[in-house]
Amino acid sequence: PFTLGVASGDPDDTSVILWTRLVIDPEQPDGGVGADPVPVAWEVAADRGFDTIVSSGTETAEAGFAHSVHATADGLDPDGTYWYRFSVGDFTSPVGRTRTMPGPGKAPRSGRFRLAMATCQDFQGGYYAAWGDAAAVDDLDLVVFLGDYIYELPNIFTGPDGDTSRRYSSPVPTDLAGYRARYTQVKGDAQLIAAHRSAPFFAIWDDHEVVNNYTVDVDPVLRQAAYQAWWEHLPVRLAPPRNGELVAYRPLRVGSLLDLFILDTRQYTDAPPCPGDDVLGTVP
Repeated sequence: PFTLGVASGDPDDTSVILWTRLVIDPEQPDGGVGADPVPVAWEVAADRGFDTIVSSGTETAEAGFAHSVHATADGLDPDGTYWYRFSVGDFTSPVGRTRTMPGPGKAPRSGRFRLAMATCQDFQGGYYAAWGDAAAVDDLDLVVFLGDYIYELPNIFTGPDGDTSRRYSSPVPTDLAGYRARYTQVKGDAQLIAAHRSAPFFAIWDDHEVVNNYTVDVDPVLRQAAYQAWWEHLPVRLAPPRNGELVAYRPLRVGSLLDLFILDTRQYTDAPPCPGDDVLGTVP
């Protein structure tokens, strides 16, 4: 049931969000899991071998949220490296690595903070070699993702019939099922799975998680579907969206080293006075 892997995100100095989504058959709208809620156990350890368990619990994966899990692992030490895993019945997930941030007023014990930054990962634009490189970095502290985790368009680079490395297998999404299908295909990429396992993510959306260059006037029903699918598939310390709204901008404090603010530049953007002029541009 862990075909989309595991992830962690939005760390603070004593806790981190752990994520997974139960999917047995990615070709099925329900992931092959069915409609019943499923209890999912999780563990966090201070060592790769899970000899020292420091936090654990059980969450209920519900069909209404695509059997996704957002577990808050708390009571952790500041500036620490941890390993985590999930289990359902006799099945155990791959192991992920995460970390907490330094405490208030404290610098990282290592003397540095190493992060990767990424954006605009069109699944059809090429293979995810950069994610493979990120996953191979042994001391990566954080991945900052700045949006366009999926693309709603059939092919932004060459058009629907152009020559691409790979293609989306679902039509342009117009509802929750459609957006879920996009995320399911993207998150099945092995190198992206490996990157999520290697370090916690700090993620925001851009426009293609909903529709190209959208502004505040986009149909809230469409936004609700898009925002919910985004929430279901990212390890974020946020409640699910309601009525097409979700406050997703937020800060992350890295001890005394830096305050990192991640911004939402789409949800609150006014519609342009002359939409036909495409004043927002078409940068992918």
